[in-house]
Amino acid sequence: MQRDMEIKTPGIVDLNAELAKLTMFRGLTPQTKRSERRGSGTQLGPYRDGILIAGKSAGTSHWEDHAEDELVHVLDGAKTLDIVCDDGPPKSFVVRAGMIAIVPRGAWHRFRSVEGGTSWSATLPGDHIELDVDDPRTAEPKKVIATGTPSIIDLNAELAKLTMFLGRTPQSTMADRKGSSARLAAYRDGGLFVTKFAGKGHWEAHLPGDELVYVLDGAATLEIVSEDGPQSFALRAGMIAVNPQGAWHRFHSSDGVTLMTATPFPSKVIELDIDDPRTVERQPA
Repeated sequence: MQRDMEIKTPGIVDLNAELAKLTMFRGLTPQTKRSERRGSGTQLGPYRDGILIAGKSAGTSHWEDHAEDELVHVLDGAKTLDIVCDDGPPKSFVVRAGMIAIVPRGAWHRFRSVEGGTSWSATLPGDHIELDVDDPRTAEPKKVIATGTPSIIDLNAELAKLTMFLGRTPQSTMADRKGSSARLAAYRDGGLFVTKFAGKGHWEAHLPGDELVYVLDGAATLEIVSEDGPQSFALRAGMIAVNPQGAWHRFHSSDGVTLMTATPFPSKVIELDIDDPRTVERQPA
């Protein structure tokens, strides 16, 4: 799902509004068809070479794998992640509300929930097995299995360790911001990060792919350079922004904001308080 590199408009999703439209699907099985689950899940929009989705379900999903890491954030209830990590039997990890699982690329996995769970994820289409088996290798014995333990993150616990950095400017250093931000885990070609600040960030652009930004608390204004020049988008808690690959962007917040980002590397950064980063790019070396 490769998008035109000239398109520089962010994807903005009101996750809370989208979740309010959904109902809990009970009795999920590996054989459940998408048509049967209508009204319990939704596609939120494109993200890199995959999609963002959200859903509410109770039961057991099919086994599946993906060509890249999958990010799953449980918002309500609880789910159990079954995953093939090594040559031994599948391992299980409980992912409760407020927790995140990053499933390594190529690893067979499934989610199951007795009482039901609500989650959103960044995922790619992949292979799946519509059989109710305890180990997917019994159905696909010839497939090469990638190994890797998932990253399970208690997001609420990690956020509780941080303090709000007040008075941020484009010139604020990492030392200045110590204690207000953290790297949670590796994710694809970059990492998963959280930060709390009030003020204005620097201009940045991510070269390998889109950046995923989720507003966890507070509000912020996203400034981004599109084809028509700089534009501004108001974001509040429960909203997601997808900053397109290579697009200059920055955030500012008067009262404070808490952000989670899935950021690819490397990035370009301009630590000047200017209205349009292209004025710096156009200057001769």
